[in-house]
Amino acid sequence: MGSTTSPHILRKLGNNEHFSSSRHHLGIYRCVTVSCRYLHPPASLPLGTSVTPSFYAALAAVVKDQPMLRVGITGDDTNDAHFTHIPQIDLRNHVSVIAVPCQSVQEYEAKVAEHQGWEHNQLFKELTVRPPWRITILRPSSDNEDVLSQLNDQEDVFFAFHHALMDGTSGRKFHEMLLSTPAFQGKEELPAEPAPVLSFPEPPSSIPEAQDDVVNFTLSVRYTLGVLWDEFGPSFLKAPKQPIWSAIPIDLSLPYNTRVKTVDISPESLSTVLAACRSHSVTLTALLHSFALASLSARLPSPTEAPAFAAATPISLRPFTTASAMNPDYVSSLRCLVAACTHHFSPEAVSALRAPGADTTALIWENAGRVKAELAAKLATMPKDDIMAMLKYISDWFDFWRGRDGKKRSDSWEISNIGVLNNPASDGNGNGNGADVPRATRLLFTNGAMAAGPPLSINVASVAGSKLTLGLSWPDAVVEDELMDHLAQDLSAYIAKFHETGSSFV
Repeated sequence: MGSTTSPHILRKLGNNEHFSSSRHHLGIYRCVTVSCRYLHPPASLPLGTSVTPSFYAALAAVVKDQPMLRVGITGDDTNDAHFTHIPQIDLRNHVSVIAVPCQSVQEYEAKVAEHQGWEHNQLFKELTVRPPWRITILRPSSDNEDVLSQLNDQEDVFFAFHHALMDGTSGRKFHEMLLSTPAFQGKEELPAEPAPVLSFPEPPSSIPEAQDDVVNFTLSVRYTLGVLWDEFGPSFLKAPKQPIWSAIPIDLSLPYNTRVKTVDISPESLSTVLAACRSHSVTLTALLHSFALASLSARLPSPTEAPAFAAATPISLRPFTTASAMNPDYVSSLRCLVAACTHHFSPEAVSALRAPGADTTALIWENAGRVKAELAAKLATMPKDDIMAMLKYISDWFDFWRGRDGKKRSDSWEISNIGVLNNPASDGNGNGNGADVPRATRLLFTNGAMAAGPPLSINVASVAGSKLTLGLSWPDAVVEDELMDHLAQDLSAYIAKFHETGSSFV
């Protein structure tokens, strides 16, 4: 139930937080989702849909420790939205468990991907009085003993959250925090009955600062004028932009429905590819961009439909924060600190991949090297001349998004990598990474469909010593399933072929 009293205001949303708050209110981007597969000690998971006392205790510990899990948002329908203090949180309103019947491992994996997409389609309600995040736990069930033996003792924990609160990296960190709590590690005596209602009667003196307050963005006159000219200059005075493939134009009237497909990369294949990346002085993210370019160049062979491409790489701003501007209590807190780098793939680069007899492997490495160089150049100049610093000039976010309606998208795809989840280290007494405590075995990260952004996303996450998972997400009405099926097949095939041959992607 909503409160009838006025909420206690904490601080105004920052520029990038308004970016996300306005998208949520308009329904054109609703949440980030990071799900993690937990493997539990044998026979320790309850049957059915009950939440264990250890899970409630672990979650309570993380919520008490992380301010951004205890805030609401008021005025999200305005350009003056604020974070609010939530004096009481009933975890039962944030956690649900679903038993998932399945007759094969493949069926269960398909239902996990389907549920990941479902999470993105939900709007958060009562934002002023209820923190906009939720957890859904999927537990496999089957009357097939062979299937159950393969899925036994595992559950998938979905953490979905409003992007104004946190970024994807924070989603990974949340699972690390949850797994490392004494309650989850079996180092804490638990009550027979969980205590899911948390009270925070006194508002905090502060919460993690807005991005602009802890990142010292600087803007040169040349860069600022260039961005403003590109946005507002008369088209007849500007040189025409290179056309790119970006699916259909932005249409904010389309039904919002996120589709998700996953690609799992085995630890062995991942190790082979990472070693090759090091020898070629590129990153895995850069190589994945090159894979996407090679795949889409082949799958969209028409030079009129897809003459060139552009892509984006989100960048964590954590390394670029100013220590003197940041409250030391929030250095490692869950929060949103993100920017992006854009990559352009010219008609010449695309034509080279489409040419008969093209050396696809050599071109993949060449294009990956170019992306790596662009990322390195961007990181070397951060936080100077970054588009995130220009957000302060947008006075009305709702007009901004409506102004995008009907226009072409700026990018063809986005690749976002939230890094590696580390399981709690063993303490040498059977507590930690052993089979006697819960541990992560798979991490799946996805962005929701970006109604006013790139038509598809490739999202990257992994668990140390385990598999890497690519989460492909796209708007149902914007990109055809067949194209995404082919992209997923190609990403898997490139890596499998290289693991097999040690030298070739095709």
